[in-house]
Order: sequence, then C-alpha cells, then structure tokens
Amino acid sequence: MRQCLKSVRLLAAPVLCAIGQPALAEDGCETLPKTDFVHGATGPVTPEALASLRDIGPAPRPDRSRPLFAFSPDHRSVAFQLHRGDPRQNRYCIAIVVLPLTPGAKPKLLDVGEELIRDEPARYGWAAFPIGSAAPVTPRWAPDGRWVAYLKRVGGRTQIWRANIANGDVRQITDAPVDVDDFRISPDGRDIIFAARPGLDAMRAAIDQEGLSGWRYDERAFPVRGARPQTPNAERHYISVNLDSGLERPASPSEIIRFGSLSADKIAYSASPAGWNAYAEPANTSVYPPDYRVIAETPTGRRLPCPVDLCRIDRSVSFWWSGDGKRLRFTRKEGWANSLSAIYEWRPGSQAARRIYLTSDDLVECQPLDNDLLCLRERSREPRHFVMLEPDRNKERKIFDPNPEFSRLIMGKVERINWRNGFGVPFYGDLVYPVAFSAEHRYPLVIVQYRTKGFLRGGIGDEVPIQAFANRGYFVLVVDNLTYEDVVGRQESSEALTAAFNHDFAGRRNILSAIETAAQSLIDRGFIDPKRIGITGLSDGCTTVQFAAIHSPLFTAGSVSGCGWEPIQDAFLGPIVAQSYHDGGWPRLIDNRPHFWSQISLVEQAKSVKFPMLFQAADKEYLAMVASHTALTQAGIPSDLYIFPGEDHIKSQPAHRLAVYRRNLQWFDFWLAGRLPTDPRERDEAERWTEMKKNWEKKKR
Repeated sequence: MRQCLKSVRLLAAPVLCAIGQPALAEDGCETLPKTDFVHGATGPVTPEALASLRDIGPAPRPDRSRPLFAFSPDHRSVAFQLHRGDPRQNRYCIAIVVLPLTPGAKPKLLDVGEELIRDEPARYGWAAFPIGSAAPVTPRWAPDGRWVAYLKRVGGRTQIWRANIANGDVRQITDAPVDVDDFRISPDGRDIIFAARPGLDAMRAAIDQEGLSGWRYDERAFPVRGARPQTPNAERHYISVNLDSGLERPASPSEIIRFGSLSADKIAYSASPAGWNAYAEPANTSVYPPDYRVIAETPTGRRLPCPVDLCRIDRSVSFWWSGDGKRLRFTRKEGWANSLSAIYEWRPGSQAARRIYLTSDDLVECQPLDNDLLCLRERSREPRHFVMLEPDRNKERKIFDPNPEFSRLIMGKVERINWRNGFGVPFYGDLVYPVAFSAEHRYPLVIVQYRTKGFLRGGIGDEVPIQAFANRGYFVLVVDNLTYEDVVGRQESSEALTAAFNHDFAGRRNILSAIETAAQSLIDRGFIDPKRIGITGLSDGCTTVQFAAIHSPLFTAGSVSGCGWEPIQDAFLGPIVAQSYHDGGWPRLIDNRPHFWSQISLVEQAKSVKFPMLFQAADKEYLAMVASHTALTQAGIPSDLYIFPGEDHIKSQPAHRLAVYRRNLQWFDFWLAGRLPTDPRERDEAERWTEMKKNWEKKKR
C-alpha cells in the first residue's frame, strides 16, 4: 500500500510517502554472513572471493564528515549500511543493519536494496564530479530509539527512508524530484530536516533545451566524459518535514545549524558531555599544508591551546572526549614516513600529552563509548570490521566481522618494509609473499600503488587482486607513494606545492626511485627474478607507470587505468579541468615544450617504451588513453585497450571489477609466468597477446 500526503511545494513537487516494503529480500540477496561458515572448506583467495566481500562504507573514505555508523540513543546498538557486490548478476546487495553491542548478540537486517549511492562531490563549480566509489551513508536514530532513518537509492533517485526496529516495517519518507543530499532528525523526533538542490532539475532541463540549437563549448565542457555540458552547481535548500502531517516548511536557522559547519581554518570539531569543545586550527599559515594545533574551549569560550609539539597534527585528525568529559583524545600520524597511527590523550590545561595507543592498522573511523572506542578497523589481511578498543586497559576485542569466511582462505604472509629512495626520502610498503614460499626459488613480482594502509585488497581503485596473485606464486609489493609535501616539502600554497612536485617531474622521479630501490632490495635478497617484474596503477599510480615505461629498464609488463598524459590532453579535459593542471605546472596545448612531453608522453616516446601495456578504461575516461594505446600499437609495442561501459574513475559495477581482476591475472601470467588461461572464453585474448609478442620480438631482432 502506498499513501502520499501532498505537501507545500517548496521543492518542485515533493510529497511525504509511506511505502510498505518487506524488510528482507526474497531473491537470495546475501548481505549478512551465514552462521555456519566455520564448517566451510578452506581454499585460495580468488578474484571471485574479493569481488564478493561485504563492505561497511567506501574504501578509501572520500568524506570523513559523514560517519559510517551511529550509536542508538542508549548506546547499546549501532546502525550502519552494509553492501556486497554480486558479479554474476552485476548488482549490489545493500542492507541497513543494527548491531547490538551485547556479547553474543546477532546483527539484525532492517532493509535491503540494490542501487549503490555513489560519491559525486561538487567540483569545478559543477553539481557533481562522479568518482565511482560508494558514498558514505549515515543512518540516524530517532530520539526514542524506535526507528532508524537513512538515505536509500531506488529508481535512480536518493530519498530518505526509515525502518522500525521492533517490527521491521520500512517506509519511504520523501519523494522529491531531485536527490536528497543529507538530513537530520529533530530533537523530539517529529520532524526531519533535509538538504537538497531543487535548482538542479531546472538547470538540467535548460541544458536539454539548449541542445536543440547546439551546446556551446565553454567552462561546462568535460569532453572526456561526453559532449553534454556539466550541470552547474545549485544552492542547497533546507526543508523541514513533519512526520505526522507530511507538511513542509523552510527550515529555521536553528534547524539548519544542526548540519554543522566549521570556519575554513578549523577542522575536526568535537563537543564533550561537560560542555567543552575541541577543534584544530592552523599553527603555521605561511606554508602549505600547515600543521594544525589542538585547541580546547571551555563552556564560557576561553581557548586553551595544547602547548606541546605532540599536539601538532595534520588534517586527518579525529577527536573524542573521555566518558567524564575531562580528557581529550586525538589521532596523530607518526613513525617511519608517518606510516603509524597513534591516539594521544591530553587533559586541557595540562602541559603534557601521552600516547595511549599505537598501530600500523587503519582505524577507518572511531567513536567514543564511555572511555572506550568503537572502531571500524582494517588490517593487511583482514577486511573492515568492528573492534572495541580499551586504551586505558591496553585491550581490544572484535565486535563484528562481516566477512568471517575470508579468514579461512589461504593467504600469503605480509611483511612491512621501510626504506629510503635514491634521493634519501623515506618510503614504506607491504610485501606480500607467495603462498608456499620457498627460499630456493626466485618469483615474479607485481608492484601495486599507491596507498598501503589497511586491508590489502587491490590497491587504489581496487583493480589488482593482491592475495589472488600471492596464491598464483607472485610476490606483490604494495607501495605507499606518500603525499606531495612528504616528497618535495611544504610550499607557500596548494598550487605551489603541485608545481614543485611536477617541476622537471621531481615528484615522479622520487616515486619511481622508491619503487626501483625496493624492487632491487628484493632482488638482492634472492626473492625476485629481475626479468619478471610487473607494475600497475590507477590515476596517480598510472602516471608512475607511464613515466616508468620511458625511463626504467626494470619492468617486464604494465597494467593501468584512469590516466593518459599526452600533449593533446587539454582537448579532452575541457577549459576548467585543463586550467587546474596548468596551475600545477602542466603545459598548455599551444606551448612548445618538447622536452617536458618527452619525459611522460607515450605518443612522443612510443618507440622508447620498454614493456607491454594493458589499458582497462572507464567509458567516461577512455578517450584520454586512446592516443597512448594507438601510438604503442603503431610502434609495435604490445598494447591492449578494454573499455567498460557506465563507469567513472573508479569502476563500481561488480561484474566489471571481477573482469578487471581476472584480466590483470591473465596479463601478468602471460608476460611474467608464461602461462595461458585454461578457460576457453579467455583463450582468444591470450592468443592475441601471443601474436603481439611474436611480432614484437621479431621487430626487436
């Protein structure tokens, strides 16, 4: 049954709807783990196993301002969204889950769906700049704890839904003609205040109308993603909806402030039960990025800066107050190349801060529970899971693992390694050993980029199935490329930092030197066959592969996506995006910079490329890679290009993710291990590569 109450038309034609829906799907959409997993057989980590993992939130997190879980009002349960890819049907199974925090309690599934809400931040003055990764979804509890509200996408629209905790009744709350961006619940639970951009509908219609006489090529153009102009951003409107009557009205200032905002020079706000506030503000504004200093503020507004250097932090800081509201806890990066995460405690007014926790794990998100912390944590061989940290007692306990079956799979061991590159800059990475490693053999090596904190799944973009490679007899080195400031030092502005990194490719030379130095150390240890080294990368990682293809004799084969640095790139990027690259030191289309392009362009240096290249591109980015692939093909360098429809920078469709995994395995099996696929459906690709290899070797002779 569907009941809709007509409301004041502040948002085009919104209505408040009550749509009954079964709480559980009837089509076998598995979201929660089965309870009998311990009886399952062990086996290798396969691409299929990685593509079907259950995830709590996106990885990596694009927006830390939106929590991934929420405590119930009595702090006895948490609510969160869980999603799992189904490659066979190319869909997602998405669930809203409530997890009681009492020992032995089982999670309860409240609602299911199939459409993933994707991260599409406003950028360049446009309404959306799709990335492809999942957006954070924050469930919000009613003040009485009887229901949970959340964003859900159905039929291509994101709206507010709510689920009753006791009986599982699920109902849609809003039915706006545009997506709901965010929402809050009033303190009495009678109203929901939501944010949306009603002007977007009219702007899209105007672009459609403009198309009748032709779209003008201007600042809205982003040709690599299609001919249609990008939709300019629109002002957010805040609407309050009464849940009983369905009537809407403009939100009041006191309601809008519930969405929260800090001034541009403050980050990571936190309020204590005792009325204190905490935040961080820049300690040195003369360089970019600045250090931030921890500040506590009394209920009367008196500021108490933390006086010790341990309270100098970066923008990734998180704050929590102890249960009594008297001690402030905060995160801080430290250790070799800032590879470790620490939690410190400071009593405002004190002259000292003390470290209470240190780990190389990724603490994705933590929230305080009295004096403890409930965290989403990842480890190198453990996907994201809930853990309770008890820093005062130096204890921890796992609360909920959404992928218990994964722990039974066979994995290669992981070794954290630290080193300096040829310029003396410290780097770190994780070395994954082949399953059944023997010191008597030399193995092929695959390089994965460009972050290595947390679960080693597939690198940035999740395209290289790391443990599947380990099960196929490969070493895998996952390298963290650090930040621009780690490599070239801080500068006076963001633009100056990017320009310093790009000047004479100083940053890229540092990253390539780090990879070469680490690989050589593994050769020297007797682990690696120096003639069988592959390199992979998406986005910034792809840039490193492209640079290495011209400058390094170390690698045997490469696989990339999400880039294509060529002299003609301005024509594909459009005026706004191209200008942002010019500000960072990249030449314009009309600039005569042959020396610059000779360092990075595969078109300019196709005959100098030293290894075969595989391109796996999103359909909204492939044009940037066509010139590179074409030049390599014309030069006789083995190159293959695959295009995935309906994808952005990060490929999100489960079937595509699995296909990328499998093809990367086949590509490196062919070039590094001399193996051909056994699946008849994959033999055609390998036969084409075999012909490429014969022609290439003939040309070299």
